[in-house]
Amino acid sequence: MPEFLEPIRQVGGDGRRETAAVHALSRLYPNWRFYPTPRFYFTDFHLTWLHDNGRENYLGDIEIKWLSIDSSIPAIFPFNKLQQMLISPPYLDNPDTFHRICFRFTDGTLLIPVKELAGLMPEFNVRHDTNERDLVVRVNAMMFKRYWLDVVIKE
Repeated sequence: MPEFLEPIRQVGGDGRRETAAVHALSRLYPNWRFYPTPRFYFTDFHLTWLHDNGRENYLGDIEIKWLSIDSSIPAIFPFNKLQQMLISPPYLDNPDTFHRICFRFTDGTLLIPVKELAGLMPEFNVRHDTNERDLVVRVNAMMFKRYWLDVVIKE
């Protein structure tokens, strides 16, 4: 296998950025509790709702996608990760139970149920640094305005 190929990419700043996103979302949703998933699991956190009596209900998983672009530029999201999230829906008896993706843009946050992205058509994307060809979906934040939060998450 050529040296420039890598099966999984994890950047050193990912943990710091995920923590910043969790802190921001915790302020917006004080009853949400985030539980980190194992390294290289297909989502970043399991999400629960904390009730006043201390009991928790599972709300699904959440993936954090940190972007250094504003929302006028479509976000690139790995199609294989989208597929994994779509084919493993949580068993639900609650309409608030579903997997979510949090797209952090420089001008706000898109917190979207993964099922909303199910109809996006994948396309090939070539990484400029490694020339790897991956299937991705492009997420235009303005197409999903109802999930937009006017919250800028800072590092």
